[in-house]
Amino acid sequence: MNATNPAVSICRLREMTPGKCAKTSLDLVVLAILNGKPMYGYKIMATIHKEFGVLLSPGSLYPLLHSLEEKKLVESHVEGGKKVYAATHEGRTRFQNAFTVFRTSMNQLENFMERNGKDSVNDS
Repeated sequence: MNATNPAVSICRLREMTPGKCAKTSLDLVVLAILNGKPMYGYKIMATIHKEFGVLLSPGSLYPLLHSLEEKKLVESHVEGGKKVYAATHEGRTRFQNAFTVFRTSMNQLENFMERNGKDSVNDS
């Protein structure tokens, strides 16, 4: 993420579709999903597909989940023969902090565009 304005690095103007934004910030999307309730990998992929229209491969998701586990942001246990993932306290805190920064950045970007973009559109 860009330290000065993560919203700009997450969703560059030419890439501003919900699916591309979700893929770019997949770690935060996964933490947001697991912030609500624990679930297994297939359900995480299905949720991302339902919400963003992105078909994520297991080869994309499981290495990310492993990385989040190593960082102590996610933990897992086996339930009914399936590995269930849950956000840890640290993962929930990291998500909340990132969401606050994201929301602030998006508000700043929106205010800037409203102030500066209106005149540009009218001048065309």
